[in-house]
Amino acid sequence: MIIEKKLEGFDNKLKFDKLNYPQCSCGLCPRFYWNMLNIGSRGSGKTYTVCQMIKHYETHKIMKDGIEYKLRTHLITPTIQANEIYQALSSLDIEKDAHDDYSDHLLLDIINNIKAEKEEYNKFLLYKKSYEKFFQTPEKKLGDLYDKNPEIFHVLEEYEYIHPNFLSTNRPKSIS
Repeated sequence: MIIEKKLEGFDNKLKFDKLNYPQCSCGLCPRFYWNMLNIGSRGSGKTYTVCQMIKHYETHKIMKDGIEYKLRTHLITPTIQANEIYQALSSLDIEKDAHDDYSDHLLLDIINNIKAEKEEYNKFLLYKKSYEKFFQTPEKKLGDLYDKNPEIFHVLEEYEYIHPNFLSTNRPKSIS
């Protein structure tokens, strides 16, 4: 039998903001971010199960605040050539993101690439927000906008005020 005793001085509730990560739009999947370990004998369905989950994410989309986030799959396995199931994944570029030999250097390169893509996404989202703010502001109030938020104009000038839908970047697809 387990008896729970409250410790003196540890009765305060912690206050914190929950992080708002992109999530699967179906609402039934585990909330990101999580880890998964599949262990089983050869032919037991480990690869099939993982590919099935990734395919689910490709079908149901990863969303946050009305924005669809591009799913990109990285594969490191010595069985790439022997297993055709990987070809079913549209989020896996086999030429670019499939590797048959693991190394710490490879993993660090993948992580750095993901960080660079995330920065590009965030830059695009900032541009889109700035673009919308600029074009929703009446012309006579643009001076006030510049005085309060000059960074909006710097971001817009960088892309020459091009509509966000016409930027040729690897950006998330907007639902709005």
